[in-house]
Order: sequence, then C-alpha cells, then structure tokens
Amino acid sequence: MPGDAPLGLTIDILIAVMFFGMFIKQIQHRDWSFLKNPISIMIIIWISYNILMIANPVATSRLAWFYTVRQVGFLIVLYFIAVYAFDNLNSVKTIIKVTIGLSLLAAVYGLSQEFLGLPSWEMKWLRSDPRIYKLVYQWGKIRIFSFLSDPSTFGILMACMGIMCVVLSTGPFEKFKRFLLLLSGMLMLMAMVFTGTRTAYVLLPIAFFFYTLLTLNRIAIAGFVVMIFFGALLVMMPTGNPTLYRFQSAFKPSKDASMNTRLNNQERIQPFIQSHPIGGGLGSTGNFGQRFSPGTFLASFPPDSGYVRVAVELGWIGLFLYCCMLFVILKTGISNYVRTRDDKIRTLYLGFLTLLFALSVANYAQDAIVQLPLSIIFYLSLAALVKLKDFDKSKSKYSLY
Repeated sequence: MPGDAPLGLTIDILIAVMFFGMFIKQIQHRDWSFLKNPISIMIIIWISYNILMIANPVATSRLAWFYTVRQVGFLIVLYFIAVYAFDNLNSVKTIIKVTIGLSLLAAVYGLSQEFLGLPSWEMKWLRSDPRIYKLVYQWGKIRIFSFLSDPSTFGILMACMGIMCVVLSTGPFEKFKRFLLLLSGMLMLMAMVFTGTRTAYVLLPIAFFFYTLLTLNRIAIAGFVVMIFFGALLVMMPTGNPTLYRFQSAFKPSKDASMNTRLNNQERIQPFIQSHPIGGGLGSTGNFGQRFSPGTFLASFPPDSGYVRVAVELGWIGLFLYCCMLFVILKTGISNYVRTRDDKIRTLYLGFLTLLFALSVANYAQDAIVQLPLSIIFYLSLAALVKLKDFDKSKSKYSLY
C-alpha cells in the first residue's frame, strides 16, 4: 500500500545487515563455493558494468547514477545472501511458503477492493493526487492495486505468483497441499483480472506455453489447447464490460493506442542507442531523469520497457550483457531441471523457471524486474535455481558443476 514510510530505505538497511552478517561468517569459514556457478558470474559481471558507468562521459548527473545503482544494483545483493542462506531444502520451501502466503494476502485484499469497494481513507489518498487517480480509475471503474503502489505491478505479481501456484499444484505433493496451491493460484489470477493490467493478461498463455514446452506432458498440452480455445472466444466476443474490453485489447496491440505510442517512442530512440554504445548514463530517463537532469532529451523520454531503459541508460553493450544474463539464468535453470531426478525438486524448478520466464517477458512491456516486490522475488528465485539441485538425494551422475 502506498504511503510516506521509507520502505526502500528500510529494505536497504535489512539487506546491508544480512550481507554484513554473511561477510563476517565468510571471514571465519572462507567458503566461496556458492559463487562458483554461471548465474553468479553473470551477475557479478552485470554489477561491475553498472559500477563502471559512474565514469560515463555522456552522463549529466552522477547523483542520478548513485540513486539508480541503489535501486537497481543494491537489491542484487539479496541474491548472494539467499544463495549463501539456502543450505537445505526446507529453507527454500520456507521462502516459497512466505512468498505465496503474502501474495495470497494481497490477492484477497485486492478482491475485497473489487467487490466491497475501497475504504474511505484509501479513496481519500487516491483522490489526493490527480496523476494516481487517472492511472487507477479507467473505463468507469477502479483498477485494484491491493497493498502495492500501482495496479500494473500488482497485476504482474498476481500473474507470476498465480502461474507458479498452478504449476506447483501439479507436483507430487499431498492432495491437501495441491488443493491449497490450486485455490491460491485461482484467487491470484482472479485478482489479476481486475487489475486491468494488459501485460499480466498476456503472460498467462506465454508462461503456460513455456511450461508445456518444458514438460511435454500430454495433459499440459491438452490444457494449453483448451486455454487458447476459450481465450480466443473471450477475445473475439462483443462486450460492453470494461474489464473484459481491457482484456481483449491486450491481444489486439495494433488497436491499442498506448502500445502504438510505446512502439513509436522505441523507434524514435533507436538512433540514440545505436550512436551511444554505453548509453546516456544510469538514471538519465524516467523519474530520476526528470529529477536530476530536467530539460534534457533523455529526461523527457518515457522508457516504459525495462529492456529499453537498459539500452538507453547503459547502451547496446549494456543491453547485450543484460540479455546474456537472462539467457544464462534460464539456461542454467533448465539444465538443472533436466539433470535433477527428485520429482518434488523438479516441480519446484518448473515453478521458479515459469515465474522467471514470465517476469522476463513482462520486462518488455514494463520495467518489471526492478519493481518492488517483483525484484525481491526475482533474486530469491535465482538463488533457488542455483541451490535446488544440491538437495537432490538421488543425484544424477550428470552434474552441471
């Protein structure tokens, strides 16, 4: 829920304390084996590149670099903390339970906003800022946002976590746990619908297609075909319902004015990206650009997409490194999934992989990966991809590392 509390600073302090504790332990034990994997190496390269960009001669503000590194780079430290802390399977399961539990709580509150309405104090906050009210109130109804800062972030969170819950519900767990996972997933996906987030709608078929490719399961293939069939009916049917109309517009990008605007902006910025291999400097676009470099060309450019922001601020070299990092993440996760023999751990890999793939896709339409709490979930999921294989009691002789 938005407010005046310094949530970002609080998270930074907690991460700093945990990292300091990990560092003290490492002085005693001197075991850095948890860094010897492809994902850690790529993240270290990515962090190093971002740090070096303080010397970007084109950048108009060093202060903008500091704030952006704090927002984008500091949370990456959480990955290293999690890789170190995940020393048994129960620790990973605990993170999964906490994440699903908090997401379910957000979904339930979001649904209460839809069916019971916003409380008076929340409506007062909403009407206090015309910019926020315009974002939330569209097509004659309020887009729910639960405890989060905006409907888009909430919608993507519900899509990713809802998909993960559905995937986990197919695993070899107790029937009651599978039922709870499926119920939680359905509630999250239901909440997602009322956020009016087009990106979240598109993630559903894309993520389940990815899951179907990984498993090549007959039931999954049949389910995907059925989903596409009924989804196509929903897209084509005439409607006056604002929620359904917004859902339909997500699959008709040529008729979506906001998507056309984004594509035009991307075409307009291409000459700059091509002529600036290391970009215009971290924090040169978006809110930080308007705050620290007002009046400049990049400050007035709305990046929208996470990939576009990276290309503009860090250049096509930075975009190449960023895409390489995401490729290594998915490749490593898929390799570990294939080599794992324990069915429960394989299901956990499927859940994390599908979630990470969905976030990678969402990052094209939104700057999703750096948004709280999506960024926290992203880095914890990376750590799980690295560590889960170590808990496979029926270890395969085909070890990745």
